[in-house]
Amino acid sequence: MHVYSSFSDGQNTIEENVAEAERVGLAELVFADHVRADSKWVPAYVETVRKCNEQTSVLLHCAVEAKILDIYGCLDLPRRLSGIDAVYAVCHQAPSPDGPMNARSTRERIEAGDLDPEMILRWMVEGTAAALHRHEHVVIAHLFSALPMLGLSEGDVSLEMVDSLAIAAAESDARLTVDEHWRCPTARTLRPFLQRGVPLLLGSGSQSRETIGRYDYGAGVVRELHRITADPVSLAR
Repeated sequence: MHVYSSFSDGQNTIEENVAEAERVGLAELVFADHVRADSKWVPAYVETVRKCNEQTSVLLHCAVEAKILDIYGCLDLPRRLSGIDAVYAVCHQAPSPDGPMNARSTRERIEAGDLDPEMILRWMVEGTAAALHRHEHVVIAHLFSALPMLGLSEGDVSLEMVDSLAIAAAESDARLTVDEHWRCPTARTLRPFLQRGVPLLLGSGSQSRETIGRYDYGAGVVRELHRITADPVSLAR
């Protein structure tokens, strides 16, 4: 439910990725190539996915992945997005009131005591929640994957903050990926989302076709969630 193609930074074409999905027996595939505000290739991308959808038994979806820029939920998106099924929103850096903060310099300032890590975590949660309310059909992608680059971890995010984001996701009918490539979020982080009824998607984060539909981390997280939750865990389409 999260695959890149050569339209952005994937190694394989959409056609090659679809052929691999057919080979491994997938029923459904989501392309979510990285975009920026100046990306000009989106119409050709949408048309390629549409044509492939007519020639395969795999149900294809056309999405884009965009960076969360600030705490107000602005995304690095082209102004016009026609034919896109969903927007995968992600914090590649720490959002702030003034825009994204460079990971290396932010980590140095945290280590020097010039920045409060709690504030950085709150900005990340607030920016993600704001994006859910600001945009339609949002999927939260590899949540908290930027934290290790800041010298932080998911365990540093309080469950109160996680639950506030889960509430925002439930209110906006958003979804959340369990990302194989980034190996996040953890079961601890995911549990409040499940309790709030937020659907989970298994995303391989595949940049090459050899990893499409292969799950190790994701399968382990699902097993752990089965152990720690009273209700069965279901993965949404």
